[in-house]
Amino acid sequence: MAATAQLLAWKSEGRMEGFAEGLAAGLVEARRDDLMRVLRVKFHQLPPELTAAVRGSSDLTVLSHWFDAALAAPTLEGFGLLIRG
Repeated sequence: MAATAQLLAWKSEGRMEGFAEGLAAGLVEARRDDLMRVLRVKFHQLPPELTAAVRGSSDLTVLSHWFDAALAAPTLEGFGLLIRG
C-alpha cells in the first residue's frame, strides 16, 4: 500500500513539474511573439540578426526588457541602444 501511495505521489509531482515547465515555456513564447509584433509594427523591416536574437532567447527577463525597450524606442537604432545599456 505504501508503494502505491509513493507511486501516486511521484506521478502527481511529475505532473506538477510538467505543468510548470509548460507554463514557463508558454510565457516565453508569448513574450517573443509580443516583442516581434511590436518591433514589426513600429519599425517594419527587421534585420535578420534581430529576429534570430529574439527567437533564440529563452530568458523571460531579457525578453521583457527588450519588449519595454521596443515600446520606448523611437527608432530601431534607439532600440539597439536601449537593450545594450
